[in-house]
Formats: sequence, C-alpha cells, structure tokens
Amino acid sequence: MIRVAAQVNPDSKVLLPEYFEKDLFVYSCGYQHFKTKDYHINRPKGRKDYQLLYIYKGYGSFLIDGETKVFGPGSIILCRPDGPQIYSYYAKDNPEIYWIHFLGTTSDALLEKYEIRTAFAGESRVVKHIFDEIILELQLRRPGFQEICAADLQKLLIHISRLYAKPEAVTSENPQIDKLLAHINKRYMEEWTVKRMADYCHMSVDYFSHQFKLVVGVPPLQFLNRLRIDHAKEMLLTEDLYIGEISKLVGYNNPLYFSRAFKKATGSSPKQYTSNRA
Repeated sequence: MIRVAAQVNPDSKVLLPEYFEKDLFVYSCGYQHFKTKDYHINRPKGRKDYQLLYIYKGYGSFLIDGETKVFGPGSIILCRPDGPQIYSYYAKDNPEIYWIHFLGTTSDALLEKYEIRTAFAGESRVVKHIFDEIILELQLRRPGFQEICAADLQKLLIHISRLYAKPEAVTSENPQIDKLLAHINKRYMEEWTVKRMADYCHMSVDYFSHQFKLVVGVPPLQFLNRLRIDHAKEMLLTEDLYIGEISKLVGYNNPLYFSRAFKKATGSSPKQYTSNRA
C-alpha cells in the first residue's frame, strides 16, 4: 500500500474542542493506493468530524443505509459525524483513494450550499490537485497553513459541485486546452484564429474546436471575444484613453468593429459604458 497523509497535529489524534469552534477546519487529508493488501474500516458509530472520500481510480465497497454498494472511479462518498463508516477496498481493484476529515461551524451550510452528497462526480485532475495541495500544506505546516487548507477545502467543494451539475465536464479536462487558456489570458490582444489555437494545441481544427467547447463551454472565438470585451470594460472605467486606443489594446484593429462587438456583448456602446465611470 502507498499512503501519503498528514494531519493538523501529528502528535495527537484527538479532536480538540477548539477545532469545532472554527468556521471551517481541516483536520487531516491523505491519499492511499492499495496494491497488495485489502483494507477495511469498521466504525459503526463513525467519527465526530466529517469525512469526504474520493475514489480517483478503482473501486470501493461501502455500507450505505444498510446496503452494501460498490462505487467506481469518480465517486464521492460523504460521511457525516456519528454516522456509520463501514467500507472496504480490495487490492485486486487497484484502488486509489483520496480522503479528508474536516469540521467547523460552517460545515453543514457549505455542504448544503454546494449540494455535496454521496454520488458520482467524475475523474477530475483538478479535484486530485486540490487534495494533493492540502496534503502538502498539512505536511509542511508553514505559517497560515490552516487558513490555506480551509480555503482549499471550500475550493474542493465548489469543483465537486460543478462536476455534479455538469457531468460532461468529467471528460472535458484537457491539459493542452488549459495551457492554451493560460497563454491567451496573457496574449488576448494578439491576432488569434481558430487554426492558430489548434496549432498551439497540436490538434486538427475540428478536433480542437470540439475539445475547446467541452472544456470551456463556448466556441474558441466566442471565448476570445468575451475575454477582450471584459478587458475593454475595465479600461473604459479606469483608464483615460480614447475608444480607438482601447480597441487596439484589446486586439481589435477596427474601432467600428470593436464598438459593434462591445454593444452586442454589453447592450451599450463603449461611449455609453464610459459615461458610467464614477
């Protein structure tokens, strides 16, 4: 078994009363890869904190409402305080599991807000990365690590909620598209075409366009236009520049086309939008 784990206080396994008084508190977090031995947990009365398990690979067998259920890759299992925790992982399934224990006065409200529940969410590199980051923060215990872990936990819940809401996003993560997005965010003012974007990702135009929409939710040029308009709005409200200057700065060589695109996106012309500046 490969196990990488850490907790807020490595010298004690006791849940101190002060932990429960915090808004959101991460007690421990870890990763386990079961390769040679089976693993069983039998906690009929559970624990006093919350536990969130994420099956990244393989399978796990859990007793839910008196019935044994098998959950596969991408499944989220939520264990509430004082609820039974009875589950098993079998080496033959080669499971990789992430888990986190947390508590705090806002825990219930956050779980309700993001509708976190035992259900399929999907195999997500983003979710995996957040778990890894929390583990590292708990291991290094640098100044402010508890606050970072709490913030990362909320970020984790948000990403899980997104996966629940949009199952197709599970298969849409693409490192090449992610790299392109980061690049365009810095160079949105350059002359971009769908072909140039596809070439950057080493994909055909058709395949790229399909993948981009899966990841982002809109076609490539629509995303680019939205990004440019957002920057233009900020400049119109904060910079003392002519509309033609802003047009060029955000990537439109034709001020008339920029004005039309701006009005289509915002419902008002750049000049009208500027009049709103305080």
